Amino acid sequence: MSTMQSQGWDPDPEWPVAAIPQRWVETLFATMSATYGARFADLWRGTNIAQVKRHWGAELAKLTSPQMKAGRENLMALPKPPTLPEFLALCRQARMEAAYQAAPKLEDVPKMSPEEAARNLGTVRNAMSKMRLPVPTAEWAFKAFEGIEKKPFKVQKDIKDAITSPAGALVVAECADSALKSHYAEVRRTVVDNYRARGLPLWGTK
Repeated sequence: MSTMQSQGWDPDPEWPVAAIPQRWVETLFATMSATYGARFADLWRGTNIAQVKRHWGAELAKLTSPQMKAGRENLMALPKPPTLPEFLALCRQARMEAAYQAAPKLEDVPKMSPEEAARNLGTVRNAMSKMRLPVPTAEWAFKAFEGIEKKPFKVQKDIKDAITSPAGALVVAECADSALKSHYAEVRRTVVDNYRARGLPLWGTK
């Protein structure tokens, strides 16, 4: 005797391909029979039970495994044996309630004082400032301008383009050392004047 037959049911050769496994439906029906007794058998009196099970198998395939498990585990919520629509509704509702119960609950967090909020904001800003990437600067071009005539032509052009660009103007404007700022301003003025005299583009310089 096969394992299936020893469990009190035979494999259905017409079981739908898209349905859940037959043994799942057989197990569910056995559970309902044990839960509701003769009332469950009376529910299917006069029907083709094989067709009923096939239909249940096809419709239950539309549920997720957690939904089906929740419905099977909450049969006691139904005082009478369920029809297929009633069981499907139970599965979905029971799963929603289980998910709700498992979800983390919001705690009653006391309000923060303005002083504590200011301290926390300062801590956050300090942490963010350390994470911030350094801003690109064109100061390298001013430093490389010394001895530029000894560098390859392509490198000379890159240096001068950077000096005439808005980034070059920003280097001059933000230089904190007054002597160095004056030197950078003179370098930039020399390069810009040379570009203008030769009719070269000034990279946004006005």
